[in-house]
Amino acid sequence: MKKSAFILFFFFLFNFCFSQSLPSSLYGIWEGKDRIVFFEESEDESGKPQAVILLKEYYGWYYDRAVEPKEYDEKEPRVRNTGTTKKAQQIYLDVKNLKEKEGQFTAFELETRLSHRQKNLVPLLIADDKIFLDFYLQDENDKNMFVGHSLSRGITMNEEPLKENIGVFYLTKEGNSYYDVRYWKSDMDYESQKVNFIRDDVSFMIPKHIISQNQNYSCVSGRSKKIRNPQGAISFEKRGVKYMGGNAADSPFLILDKEPYLVRLADKKTLEDLMKIVKGANSRRKSDPPALFPPHDPPLDWHWDLIDALEKNNPYIQAVRQRQKDFGLRAKDLQ
Repeated sequence: MKKSAFILFFFFLFNFCFSQSLPSSLYGIWEGKDRIVFFEESEDESGKPQAVILLKEYYGWYYDRAVEPKEYDEKEPRVRNTGTTKKAQQIYLDVKNLKEKEGQFTAFELETRLSHRQKNLVPLLIADDKIFLDFYLQDENDKNMFVGHSLSRGITMNEEPLKENIGVFYLTKEGNSYYDVRYWKSDMDYESQKVNFIRDDVSFMIPKHIISQNQNYSCVSGRSKKIRNPQGAISFEKRGVKYMGGNAADSPFLILDKEPYLVRLADKKTLEDLMKIVKGANSRRKSDPPALFPPHDPPLDWHWDLIDALEKNNPYIQAVRQRQKDFGLRAKDLQ
């Protein structure tokens, strides 16, 4: 009895200590090109936070409540139509490897779990009320080194395989370009030692292995301590690299995204705000397209006699014409 009680106590203690809520900078409503994402504390019995995803379907003319907690349907019933599934999906969230610098950025791996077997780890960077996917974080011990990760397509309902390669950027002395060192998936045990990058008169040390989304990546083969075929420096301007402030070495991150993945919607942070967005979007009506044959003066001559001659003795067309007659008058009969 005592042993069972101890195990139960340890189980709850473990979950309390190691479960991690979402960072405060993530809460709110975010909008991207093809979706709107809402983060809030879940009212689910498990207490785990969930994602809310609205998909912009039909070229953005309809917002589908594709992912949301079950209780949302009780508060605001979903509209069932050809653009939706019968029930919304549930995606549970957790945060791994959280790194924050107040007033500058928040970076972490967002675990999205659709089922016990299907889950993704999505690296995200929040800066200036924007969420980025393609970014590099400055190393804590070497301000010239920026470490990448396995680039994700974003917060999706589909399981996403890890990338075969990731990179580490190392700044040049001038600070306006960098060396891009490639790391690839490795089955070797993780080693914390460093290896040497040598090219011409440039030399620096970088990690032999990097862990990204629980996968080990290596920049050397086997037990080698030297990087083979190092590439030359690449300018920031050529790759469109962005950073904070006037000096890359003083920036906590580098960004390669041409535009943010998601942008925070100001002053919108509740379920009521979200439902207003859905109703407003879905109440829109697309204007009628222009007439295929606009009014013409004098009236267009359709040459019905030639059309009838071409259709004569064609059983397929005659069958269509009969169905049209059963339905109503043809255009020539209205003239």
